[in-house]
Amino acid sequence: MQERLATLADSLTSSQRALAEHLLRHPRELAYASAAQVARELGVSASTVVRFAQLLGYDGWPALQQRLREELREGDRLVDLPPESPSFLGDYVEVQVRNVRFIATQADAIEEAARTLAAARAVWVAGDRASSFIAGFAAHLLRMLRPDVRLLAGGVSAAVDDLLDVAPEDAVWLTTMRRYSRNSVALGRYVARRARLVLLTDEVTSPLSPYADTRVYFAPESVTALRSDVGAYATAHALVLAVARHVPGSRDRLARAEALWDEFQLFHREDRT
Repeated sequence: MQERLATLADSLTSSQRALAEHLLRHPRELAYASAAQVARELGVSASTVVRFAQLLGYDGWPALQQRLREELREGDRLVDLPPESPSFLGDYVEVQVRNVRFIATQADAIEEAARTLAAARAVWVAGDRASSFIAGFAAHLLRMLRPDVRLLAGGVSAAVDDLLDVAPEDAVWLTTMRRYSRNSVALGRYVARRARLVLLTDEVTSPLSPYADTRVYFAPESVTALRSDVGAYATAHALVLAVARHVPGSRDRLARAEALWDEFQLFHREDRT
């Protein structure tokens, strides 16, 4: 992509040149940001962003992003799986730091998702296969902040009966990452007709994107072929913290939770007497 930009450098307009410079400086952010987000950040129109992608030889912005993500994966895949390089841990930490920093690019989406999850009558949290662990983590934290948080565990087949109770005033937080499971797509398609869907996913081209009301993206880059979920957990954590800002009485609920845990002696405490 850099070679293509170099050949076009002399013919670019000022807006296109700004896009090119931003692309070279922040490829990871642009790989997951929508055309509208990029346009807003640079002060250009969304159509300018799309035409810029076409100028580079792509059908549109999603196609350019797909190539960006491929280049990022190729660049981050520094060692084979299993890792053999003596610098594996240093490389690993550097990549995860970039994944976490990517969260800052999702500020607007996280705020929108947080308002939706805070205002809903009930929040249903779901994820299939590896994403089920992120869903469990998110549901555990959300229950401390607000009532009526329900984890759809075990995939669609195990959750079908629970779905009978999903209502229009509810919100569903669905986490999914490539490779996307059929269960997740089926759930997203179903929920889109019945409640608000907040999607936490890794790619703009996710097959769940058309069904979501709000989309929050995370960076899954890794030093091996095994994609990282560090960014997913960190983004989920950030979203929960954002929800806490919009739930009235969340501090009081946390205090009551602490009292309840103490009453049941839920956690080990050393005898310091």
